[in-house]
Amino acid sequence: MWVASPRYFQLTHCGGQKTVSVASRPSRPLAGPMHMRRLFLAEARVHPGRLAGAAVACAVTAAGVGACTLLLIAAGRADFPARSVAAAQAEDARSLLSLLLSMLLMSAVVVIGSTVSLWTGQRLGQFAVLRALGVTAGRLRRLVAGDVARLAVAAAAVGALGMLPLAHAGRRLLVDRELFPEAASLPSSGQVWGTAVGVCIATGAVAVLSAMASVLAAGRVSPGALMKDTEGSLASRRSRARLLTGLAMALMLCVPLLCVMAFTQLPATVRAAVAPGLALMLIPTLAVLAPWIVPPLSRPVCALLRIADRRVGRIAAAGLRAAPARTTAMAVPVLLAVGIAVCLLGTGATMGQAVARQTADGLRADGVVTARPGHRLPAQPAAASGGPGALSGVTATVLVSTQITAPPTSLDDQPSPVEAWGADGSSLVKSLDLKEREGRLSDLREGTFASGADQAEAHHWRLGQKVRLALADGSRPELTLAAVYERDLAFPAFVIARTTALEHTREPYADRILLSGAYRSWPKEPGQTVASRAQYLDRLQPRSPADDLASRLIVSVVSGYALLAAANTASLAQRDRRAQRAHLRALGLSRGQLLRCVLYEALGAAAVGAALAAATAVACLVPFAAALGTGALPALDVPWTVAVLAAAVLAVALPSVMTAHPMSTVQRQFARRAV
Repeated sequence: MWVASPRYFQLTHCGGQKTVSVASRPSRPLAGPMHMRRLFLAEARVHPGRLAGAAVACAVTAAGVGACTLLLIAAGRADFPARSVAAAQAEDARSLLSLLLSMLLMSAVVVIGSTVSLWTGQRLGQFAVLRALGVTAGRLRRLVAGDVARLAVAAAAVGALGMLPLAHAGRRLLVDRELFPEAASLPSSGQVWGTAVGVCIATGAVAVLSAMASVLAAGRVSPGALMKDTEGSLASRRSRARLLTGLAMALMLCVPLLCVMAFTQLPATVRAAVAPGLALMLIPTLAVLAPWIVPPLSRPVCALLRIADRRVGRIAAAGLRAAPARTTAMAVPVLLAVGIAVCLLGTGATMGQAVARQTADGLRADGVVTARPGHRLPAQPAAASGGPGALSGVTATVLVSTQITAPPTSLDDQPSPVEAWGADGSSLVKSLDLKEREGRLSDLREGTFASGADQAEAHHWRLGQKVRLALADGSRPELTLAAVYERDLAFPAFVIARTTALEHTREPYADRILLSGAYRSWPKEPGQTVASRAQYLDRLQPRSPADDLASRLIVSVVSGYALLAAANTASLAQRDRRAQRAHLRALGLSRGQLLRCVLYEALGAAAVGAALAAATAVACLVPFAAALGTGALPALDVPWTVAVLAAAVLAVALPSVMTAHPMSTVQRQFARRAV
């Protein structure tokens, strides 16, 4: 029997002839920092799979953050002339890299926190033993925090080795897309080494902060945890607080955004921003409510498995149905990865489809002159001036690029400058149909302006009303509204007289030149491209390269981190089922059948996550497409969607198979059961 005392435990035989005393307090070396580090090294040596998820996340974060930091330094230290092409490219690069850096850090916090939480959950037995041996709660918390810091710094040091090659690759990519000034070079070697050290320290700090919940939870472990079964520690369980939180998120965040996007008369650009915002609210809401949503969705998946494979499918379906919390834990990362990819890229594709349709419907010109990357069109070309160099048989409509800032509204109290055109109204209507709602664009002259329908509705402007607009040079003349047009999604929100644009724009240039008539006779100057209407529409890029690249980078970062969490969760789910696999092999299941069983369960959970992602896409993209007038079916970025879906399948299938070892013999399965 056991006899406890404040100093020691006594184990006495029934005959009372032998007593073994075990000190309840640890020896001094056990509590020392050296032996705590040895515990971490032993954990890494015996269970490397537990550390793999957090280590990979820290290494990827260090490489990505370091590369973004180097590119930001390169884009920020160069000095370019104002309103030059290089200055615009540097500004685009800084905006894009800042967004990417913030997404990297946010995703790293979520994924590192979840992977460390799973790792800590598997070490509850170790912590309980240490607590039984007298290690205090504070020292146990310091042990976990130190383990996370050691792992993060070591992994970040490995990831920092790829920082410079990744920065070079990113610079080439941005330069090829005209989003980074070619004259800007990467920092010197001294700055690179300093950035690498800073990235390692920052990654360690981010890892410790994101793992703070696990650090605090480790201190709450008691010796009684040794009596609990830790096989179900993976799961997210139902609770009343979680249900109320999910319902509150749905009612307070998702429903208002859906109503704003579907039923309000907001500008198309505002609705385009609401659609991904709705997705970013709806996906976490579904993740919170997943313990209640996943079990009903798993039923049709289980039915399909039973039909597809009558023997093994029944076993896999029983596993999915009997452990809904494990299925939920595997389905939620798939929902995050696929849902973000479909909604974010689908929003851009739907917006691009609407822009392309408006451009095709509005363009009347026979030819279009555009500038090649790194060049600009003259605001007053000699061939269109009417002087000695003018051409006969062709009419040129020069669209001068400028900017206009509208007055503030209740929705936007600090409006930003928007792109505008300066053009001759009588020439513009022959080359472009902007679909006038009120007034006539041919009446556009000095002292007047034309506005898109979104701007006119937002400001409640009436035809003939005088409005004070801020022009590109900062002046604020009072202009009269001469026309309101509807095709303001593909074309600028304002059109002013060409003479006004030339007078109030520093270093003016033409955005494009529309040609009617014998457009082939237009002189081909260096840096210019002359295309027919059909060629121009075929080459049209409805979205700006910066926006398109930003969307893909965000999807790559968020989906990549989510799939890393999915792989770690799938591996953990199989590691906790060693006893079940050993018994299945002992009961006669062959190696191939056990392999199919593991794959069926992993793919079934991925199918549930993909179904939730599809529901999210329908809720976000269908109202958005209807609001833009492109029809009930939105456009999708099919290649990227298929690629992310395939990556999700591999992320849950490969770690499951690699951890389960389904091709092992029965003896090896039972040997692993004891590890």
